[in-house]
Amino acid sequence: MIIRNHKPKPLELTEAQKASLQKPRPKGLGDRVEKIAKPIAKIIDQVAGTNIQECGGCKKRKKWLNEHFPD
Repeated sequence: MIIRNHKPKPLELTEAQKASLQKPRPKGLGDRVEKIAKPIAKIIDQVAGTNIQECGGCKKRKKWLNEHFPD
């Protein structure tokens, strides 16, 4: 049996589900710099065979920039 003109109910999300779908807002300049620098570091790692993407300096810079230049 084929049902024609059947319209499914719209999906209803809870507030927690809606919040989890939203992109996290940057906390400061460090998050914005990371967004640009991380893909560049990934390419450098692939080409040069390094692992600068996971260096501790990047995390320290991000933290410092977020503390001194918050949104």
